[in-house]
Amino acid sequence: MVDFDRHELLIYEEVAKVPPFRRKTLVLIGAAGVGRRSLKNKLLVSDPQHYGTTVPYTSRKPKSADRENMMYAFTSRSKMEADIKAGHYLEHGEYDGNLYGTKNDSIHEVVEAGRICILDVSPQALKVLRTSEFLPYVVFIKAPEFEVLKAMNRSGVEAGVTKHRTDAELKRTVDESAKIQRVYGHYFDLTIVNDDLEQAYRKLKSSLEELKGAQQWVPVGWVF
Repeated sequence: MVDFDRHELLIYEEVAKVPPFRRKTLVLIGAAGVGRRSLKNKLLVSDPQHYGTTVPYTSRKPKSADRENMMYAFTSRSKMEADIKAGHYLEHGEYDGNLYGTKNDSIHEVVEAGRICILDVSPQALKVLRTSEFLPYVVFIKAPEFEVLKAMNRSGVEAGVTKHRTDAELKRTVDESAKIQRVYGHYFDLTIVNDDLEQAYRKLKSSLEELKGAQQWVPVGWVF
């Protein structure tokens, strides 16, 4: 479950209309289980020349099957803690006694290589990302209604591409999705209901294509 910032308030933000420009990051926001990772992977596979993503850092020891800089970038816990304290991580967390996180420099490396960096992050990270440093295009992947999500899960299980999720787990996804939209909706540039992965992917691709030639409303802080 996402931890929500109880101080997050919808406040007036001054914006400016600017000519078409290239966004540095594509940020996918959504509840656990709505298919953000599937959409991210489809984009990466479809157009590796234009899209890239970061390799997460971890303090855990490499396993025999791990290959450096493939699934994870490995570092020491002391180094990672120092970098977190110094503000070098966009977000981080701990799982099973090990730290994991996304480093700001790894985002810049993708951008400097000429690609848009795709990020699927927690909503709280938007406060850091919505600056001229990262120039994000923020897409909210919204959960469909409960019965639709349940039918999608059943089809996925039958096709052998996903695991069975209980009604309670599916309801948590729907509820969390509604909370994210309510609290962080003023940050979103686009909302896509993922009730069909292929249709959601086509909508995302077409919106990104349209963005290339459209004037855009952005926070004035990005311009001046």
